[in-house]
Amino acid sequence: MLADVVLPGRRFQVFTYQVPPHLLSLLHVGSSVVVPLGSAVVSGVVVTIFEAKSSSSLQSQFRHKPLRDILSLEGDVGSSPLEHNLIRLVEKISDYYLAPFSACLRLIVPPHSIQVMRRLILTDDGRQALLDRSLPSDVQLVLRKLERAPRGLLRSSLIRTMNNVPAFLTRAKKNGWITEQTIMSSGSKGPSPVRGISAGRKPVPSIIRGLFDSPEEEARELPESARRMESSSFHDIRIWKDLVSAVQSGSFQEVPVVGSESVRQDLLLKLIQTIIDQGRRVLILAPEVQEVEILGEQVRFRGRIQVEIYHGHLSTMVRAARWERIRQGDVQVVVGTRSALFLPIPNLGLIWVNQEESSSFKDEHLPYFHARDVARMRGDCEQALVVYSSTRPSLELYGRFPEQVGEALEGPSQQIPQVEMVDLRTLPYETILSPVLLSRMTQTLKEGEQLILLLNRKGFSGALVCRDCGKTPICPTCGVPMKLYQRPSRLVCTYCDGIGPTPEICPTCHGRVFRFSGTGTQRLEDEVTRLFPDVSVARFDRENVKTPEVADAILRQFRQRKIGVLIGTEFLAHQSNPPIAPVIGFPQADLGLHIPDFRSAERTFQMLSRAFTLARNGQEPGEVILQTRIPDHHVHTAIGHHRPRMFYDHELQLRNLLGYPPATHVILVVVTGEQKPRVQRVVDFLHQRLKAFEARRVPCAEGKGIIGASMILGPMVSKKPGRIKKNRVLFLIKTDDLSEAQRGLRAIQLEYEAEFHKDPVIVEFNVDPMDIQ
Repeated sequence: MLADVVLPGRRFQVFTYQVPPHLLSLLHVGSSVVVPLGSAVVSGVVVTIFEAKSSSSLQSQFRHKPLRDILSLEGDVGSSPLEHNLIRLVEKISDYYLAPFSACLRLIVPPHSIQVMRRLILTDDGRQALLDRSLPSDVQLVLRKLERAPRGLLRSSLIRTMNNVPAFLTRAKKNGWITEQTIMSSGSKGPSPVRGISAGRKPVPSIIRGLFDSPEEEARELPESARRMESSSFHDIRIWKDLVSAVQSGSFQEVPVVGSESVRQDLLLKLIQTIIDQGRRVLILAPEVQEVEILGEQVRFRGRIQVEIYHGHLSTMVRAARWERIRQGDVQVVVGTRSALFLPIPNLGLIWVNQEESSSFKDEHLPYFHARDVARMRGDCEQALVVYSSTRPSLELYGRFPEQVGEALEGPSQQIPQVEMVDLRTLPYETILSPVLLSRMTQTLKEGEQLILLLNRKGFSGALVCRDCGKTPICPTCGVPMKLYQRPSRLVCTYCDGIGPTPEICPTCHGRVFRFSGTGTQRLEDEVTRLFPDVSVARFDRENVKTPEVADAILRQFRQRKIGVLIGTEFLAHQSNPPIAPVIGFPQADLGLHIPDFRSAERTFQMLSRAFTLARNGQEPGEVILQTRIPDHHVHTAIGHHRPRMFYDHELQLRNLLGYPPATHVILVVVTGEQKPRVQRVVDFLHQRLKAFEARRVPCAEGKGIIGASMILGPMVSKKPGRIKKNRVLFLIKTDDLSEAQRGLRAIQLEYEAEFHKDPVIVEFNVDPMDIQ
């Protein structure tokens, strides 16, 4: 028997080993093992066990010498192999996202298994070498130190305490004086619950005292979020019946839940109890860490439920302890970010994806998975119910469930604010605050009320433009225009965060007069301060709010009425408990529509919809004033008439016409490397193969893409945000038959690996990317 073993300490590469007879009955897929690798001994995870004659492993096909044996099971975690359902999930992710299996496996490996330690052990030849008095003194010193440590010494500690260790290790390994054993640290030895979850924010009091304390242990008042849930009413009987029916089927089901936050939370809590009563467990996904903590607190206060939260901001030891507790079945409800999808939750009955439209559910690293899609895969593996919850769902969800989602969008809405649209085309070009908005601000402040202005652009201005030649200062690293900031005056690259001085002379034409291009929150703050010098003005954006403490302080002052006008970006609307005001103003409501992204309209609609919830005058709906140069855009038309389905139908028609998701799937092929000639060779190879692939493809179905237009775009030179200057080239593939595209790209992938296996050029596939850059 043979086994493919992934080595976490070697960047999750896959190697094939012989299974010795005494391990045949003990070895399982997911078992942690100790294997030889060169002169070292390392730890790995078994991912496949197969007969030698049926081997399809690339490693065994090209190996000309006998395979080496697995040495033993890893003592720390050998008794708890990775679950079969999680291995199946990784296989699905690898197939769907065109990513190497080894790169996907890291998603399910326990946190403590990824920590690798290298221990150096003196061999018999090394002890014999100590008898040689001609060896240099520093070499003898290291050998004697290893001799005094029968279990060996950590490589890191040896390097810290001795000189010239790397050179010695190279010589010692070659002479056979030492062996290097790589082991995975087991992190935490026990499954004891870990209390105290701050994740960079002020900890939630109830979580600090322990999620596992029963509510009767301490008499304390419910937090505000939990009180809101206690008072929320339950109206949507039909959707509840659909959910109960799906639960009772006991099979994989998908249900969209679209409605207000209070209705969705009430449904979630009732569904949790139903699932627990069946003896199954629940996984709740939230896009942000702060929302995870709040949801965990809310669920825990509803009854005697064992709740655990899990996200990447926790330390490795904390995550390892919680991973083990969850694996043992001691937890009934897990609340986490997208990484929680890969926890070994036994008998999983419900996966609830909260705010499924959030872009935070898309992973920015290989395999570039989206939690919404992986939740569907996990639900299929576990035969569990998957619920997609949202107030303003994604186009992808609307495209898959048009009737259910459309009916929910047309349902009665509560507390709809009054919307007034201001056409900026009738005003001078540089107008920041229109007479309508200025008059309403004056009246509101005179009445002693507060207001919020939302402008989704930080900084002072989008760019600094020379009046004579029209050129803007460009980032020397990224080649993109730099944004102007004030206090202090500086230019900042939004890609690499590079900072430059504000020029006094145009470097192109030596002109001395510059003008501002666009308005940012800093400029808006200056304008409001100039017009209302007696009013306290604060700015809430990521440039001004760098820590949770600063955010809490500003919001607290606003609620205490110490701030009259609060200026913020979308960041303000995404706070867990955002502030409210009777008047909400959007100086540039169409700002996001000018971004060259096919999702710009959807993102603008969702941002405006979320921000509308801030417009409240006590218990009554407030007033919203939108300033725009395109008032007839379908986003503004749907918002102004309170008809969200109008937007979804119009946007879906545009996506169908242009061949973008959800009408099709988009696959981004990214070629990256430091040496331009090598990158160009790979690009030419891919271009040729992709053209041949497109020639063989079946044309898109009618209504999905422009007839006759190419569905493979590129190559395109790209600059991605980051400090490392690399050559980066993109191909964009649009397809309405994802399976066909995956098969074709897999074949191209194998050709590339065979022809360019030694080239330092990286080729990655990103299926349905959130950003194309």
